[in-house]
Amino acid sequence: MGAANAVKTWTHQTLPRPLVNFLWNLASDARDLPARWRTPGAPRPWRVWHNVGGGDFHQIGQAYFSWFQRSAGLEPSAHVLDMGCGAGRIAFCLAEYLNAQGRYTGFDLSERALRFARQHVHGEADFVFVRADVQSREYGGAGDKATGYRFPVEAASIDAALAISLFSHLLPEDAAAYLKEAGRVLKPGGRLCLTGFIVEPGMELSDAVLSLQPFRDGAWAADPREPERAIGYERAVFEVWLREAGLQFAEPLEPGHWSTPLQAGEFQDRIVLEKPPL
Repeated sequence: MGAANAVKTWTHQTLPRPLVNFLWNLASDARDLPARWRTPGAPRPWRVWHNVGGGDFHQIGQAYFSWFQRSAGLEPSAHVLDMGCGAGRIAFCLAEYLNAQGRYTGFDLSERALRFARQHVHGEADFVFVRADVQSREYGGAGDKATGYRFPVEAASIDAALAISLFSHLLPEDAAAYLKEAGRVLKPGGRLCLTGFIVEPGMELSDAVLSLQPFRDGAWAADPREPERAIGYERAVFEVWLREAGLQFAEPLEPGHWSTPLQAGEFQDRIVLEKPPL
C-alpha cells in the first residue's frame, strides 16, 4: 500500500465521518482555487458547504449532461427530474438547453446546496428546487426515512430523470423505494439515467479501486460501519427492484473503473433505465 493510500485508509478508519468529509472537501476546494481565479464569472459552490463531488464543477456537469441528453433522447421541451440535484451541477447545462416549454424539478436534502442553485441557475424553462427532508448519515439529513419520500412531481409527468452519484449513497431499501418512485413519475417511454456501483456475479473486488465488502440485502459497502459513504448492489437484486418498479434496462450497463485496479475513465457505472412504452 502506498503512502497516500495508507493515509487515506487511516483517516477513514480513525476520524469521525463528518470530520473526514470536511477535511477532504476542504482539500478539494483548495485544489479548485486556480479554476475559480481563471473563470471568476462562473459560480462554483464551496464543497465545505456541500460535497459536489470531485473534478471541475462545470466540466463534470457538462460531461454528465452530454451523456444524459444522448441516452435519454432529451428534447428542449422536456420535463426533467433531477434526483439529488445538489448545487445544480447539471441544472446549469439544462438551463441553457431547455426552452420555455420545458420544465425542471430538482430535489436534494441540502438547503445550502439548493440555495446556491436557486440563486445562480436561470433559464427559459421553469426551474424548481425542492428540499427533501430525508435521513442521510453521509450528507447530514435528519428527516424522515427515505423509503417514505414521495418525489415532488405528479405521476407519469416526467420525460427524463437523472440521478448522479445518488444511488451510490442509498441504503438498499432506499434505493428500491427511489426506483419505485421513478417508475411512478416517469411517462411511458421515459428514461432514468443514473450512476452507481453494480456488483456482477464473480466480480473480484479485493484489488479494485473501490474495494467493496458484503454488507446486507444484496448490498456491498466500502465501510460497513458507514455504508452510505459508498454502497453497491448485486446485479440480481437490482434487477428485482427494477421489475417491482416497472422499469427495464434501456441500454447495456456501461461499467466504471471502480471495480478494476485501473484509474482511468468514468468511475461509477452508467445505467440507463426505461419505463416501457404503452
